[in-house]
Amino acid sequence: MRHLLPYLFLITFLAGCDADVWQPYSSELVVEGWIEGEGFPVVMVTKTVPLSTDKQPKDSLANYLVKWATVSVSDGDTTVFLTGKYDKGYFPPYVYTTTAMRGKEGKSYHLRVEYRDYCATATTTVPAAPAVEGFYLERAEGKETYYIVNAILNDPEETKNYYQLFSRVGGKEKQFLTSYLGNFDDNVLKRPAVLPIYRGRKLGSNNIYTPYFLAGDTVAVKVAQIDAEAYRFWRGYNDILSNGSNQFFTPAQNVRGNVEGARGYWHGMGCRTAHFIIPYL
Repeated sequence: MRHLLPYLFLITFLAGCDADVWQPYSSELVVEGWIEGEGFPVVMVTKTVPLSTDKQPKDSLANYLVKWATVSVSDGDTTVFLTGKYDKGYFPPYVYTTTAMRGKEGKSYHLRVEYRDYCATATTTVPAAPAVEGFYLERAEGKETYYIVNAILNDPEETKNYYQLFSRVGGKEKQFLTSYLGNFDDNVLKRPAVLPIYRGRKLGSNNIYTPYFLAGDTVAVKVAQIDAEAYRFWRGYNDILSNGSNQFFTPAQNVRGNVEGARGYWHGMGCRTAHFIIPYL
């Protein structure tokens, strides 16, 4: 999951506007969290970043981290408190988590975040893991050292399903990025379907973006089954990533999350994950 929401939730009308017509800035809490089947809950808490004509260094993001929140997750029977800690595998490098609870398929989880005058809550359910039959590498047409990863998905006809694809590059990274064009409603899928998983876009990087994995890359890919609410969120998020730099298709509204009392999301996911080292010829 890519930590961009402090920016995205303030983008509604700012593109193409002059500084003298910007509305006054009011800080909001931003919560990003997920729990996978058999995985531990992970939550990131920040405050929205004001957009301005002044250049802001990356170091200034530390001012918007929330390090002293009280974060808890309940499954209806047990409530656990998450511990905040620095973790360089994420950006920004601070998360709340615990090993005292694992997500279980079909179970609901209630998140509560308290910080100063803020109180944010959300509830999600962990779906079943997707019916992925396998993964394989495919070389990009006309590009000898560029690859994508394909997932073979046998989507069941008897249930309505939604999917989000994620990818991660590097041996030290823990944070998955949403895959380029990685949002699927099963209405558009064949059975079985081949889902192409592309490299996620890491904003803030000085490297020229390519949607392909490169020879020598250490890659992890994830197919996540999600609910309709999470699907709408990731669809809006992906639209902003795709169109945010296009002056003719600037975002018209904020991404709609499911957290009460804050911006953001709390999503349960059923997942299948695979790892590759992209070969040299």
